[in-house]
Amino acid sequence: MTKIPTGRFVWFDYVSTEAAKAQGFFGELFNWGTTKVPVGPGQYDMIALGGDQKQTIGGYMTTPKGAPPNAHWVPHLQTDDAVATVAKITANGGSVVVPPTKYGEVGTMAVAKDLFGGVFALWQPAQVMGTGDWKGVAGAFCWNELYTEQPEKSVAFYQAIGGFETSAMDMGPGMGTYHMLSSEGKQRAGLMKPPMPGIPQHWMPYVQVADLAATVAKAKKLGADVKLEKGAAPGVGQFAIFLDPQGASLGVLQPEGK
Repeated sequence: MTKIPTGRFVWFDYVSTEAAKAQGFFGELFNWGTTKVPVGPGQYDMIALGGDQKQTIGGYMTTPKGAPPNAHWVPHLQTDDAVATVAKITANGGSVVVPPTKYGEVGTMAVAKDLFGGVFALWQPAQVMGTGDWKGVAGAFCWNELYTEQPEKSVAFYQAIGGFETSAMDMGPGMGTYHMLSSEGKQRAGLMKPPMPGIPQHWMPYVQVADLAATVAKAKKLGADVKLEKGAAPGVGQFAIFLDPQGASLGVLQPEGK
């Protein structure tokens, strides 16, 4: 059997009390559609890239009992052994919210918190589902970023559970250090201190866009609260950050040269 790629974030769930509202907002902004799949007695709405039901990149979940009440994104870290990874999580100071649970013949999922309370999920597919690399097209997720008051300790935690290689770069005067997690020679995620005080530890995904200015303008029109209208990452591209109408943070990135 071909090895399941690990050390990469392969799926993103949007968790809120108003899934229909979220679907409307992101459908308008990114041309996302939905495809419904049965899960137990209910159903799960998956995010369909460009409305193509064969190109799914995430899903919408109703806030479960005990979860943070605010809308938020939950990234899924792919693993080839969810049980073993859960053991690493607890051994390194994290906690398990939902133990490894098998979903039919598709795979096994668990939900956890890192050592400072950042929520993420584990996904162990039953079989290889591609490389798990970023798709590199408009409308798809292209990055994942952790806001943390303790970057070095958070880096060590994720390195221990995900087998990442790490690197760091100085972001300039007053900006601090940006830490990157990589696997198999490719960058998979970044970690940094929050840009302002009071922001809790959480993961924030980025969506690739073809036109940053147009996307930001549309997000505003649809009710988003834009926190950063235009930033630049040399050699990467231009980006913006906003809170959607339900308050979940999201980044958008227009890659350099595109």
